[in-house]
Amino acid sequence: MRLLLVELTRFRSRRAIVLMLLAAALLTAALAAATVFETRPFSAKDQAVAQAQADREAERPRTQRELDRCEANPDRFLGRGADPSRCAEEILPRAEWFLYRQTLSLADQRGDSGLGSLFIVAALMIIVGTTFAGADWASGSMSNQLLFEPRRMKVWVAKATVVFGTTLVASAVILAAFWLALYVVAQTRGIDTGAVVQSDIRWTIARGALLTGVGATGGYALTMLVRHTVGTLAVMFAYAVGGEALTAALPIQGAGRWSLANNVFAFVQDGHRYYDYSLPCGPGRNGCDQSVLLTLAEGATYLGVLVVLVVIASVFSFQRRDIP
Repeated sequence: MRLLLVELTRFRSRRAIVLMLLAAALLTAALAAATVFETRPFSAKDQAVAQAQADREAERPRTQRELDRCEANPDRFLGRGADPSRCAEEILPRAEWFLYRQTLSLADQRGDSGLGSLFIVAALMIIVGTTFAGADWASGSMSNQLLFEPRRMKVWVAKATVVFGTTLVASAVILAAFWLALYVVAQTRGIDTGAVVQSDIRWTIARGALLTGVGATGGYALTMLVRHTVGTLAVMFAYAVGGEALTAALPIQGAGRWSLANNVFAFVQDGHRYYDYSLPCGPGRNGCDQSVLLTLAEGATYLGVLVVLVVIASVFSFQRRDIP
């Protein structure tokens, strides 16, 4: 317990980590504010501007000619037996045609700004994990720490526990605050959010926080293996970008199953359907269905095995290699 408290104190004392946590909170708040602003209800001024634009479009000679043709031959434009008086309603522009703003829907935001907030938090928390381990190697303090606690495995586990626990809690709080803000705004606008959607959001927060905590721990473990923060970030970038390109280029069937992005989406969204054009066509409405459903369990297995392999290599290296 004492070692955990020491590592927690060391974690809180890192300025870069504090800045990353603050950045995660501020960026998520900015995304929530942008979502609220972009889905705001139309004001009287907005409606007046739209009506004026509709009136201008209605007065254009081209629109009037179209209206005259419809009134002269309504059957051609509106169907057999149509009333010519309907032409104005169908042909002339209306104000709602120029009001494009989306209504705030928490169900829709789960796959939009909700994913954006999660990926922002996850990326920054992974950097937190790498920074926490990398600072000890960069400063040369790791050898001094082992003088006070020579059991390397215990030191490794204590650091990993602090990284996992703090990033898990921090991400859960930030994501919950994001969704709570959207929920309160929706309620004030009279937009009802059903119990099913609320339950889905709670599970999304839970899975997102778990993904973030595990990802940060994986970043910590990889840094303990590589012993350099920048090196760790380079390896992660190469795997994320290069791995996706390699997966898409592999001349084998079902390569999309091993895509990191597909598995992350499957875990976060409780299943993810993607298209894999390397697969033979299956029965579908259009005669060819190449979509694949990747389940939550499959995504969790992929990510779990990936992190476990990194952890095993990291622990083995930390116990065997010399500490400068």
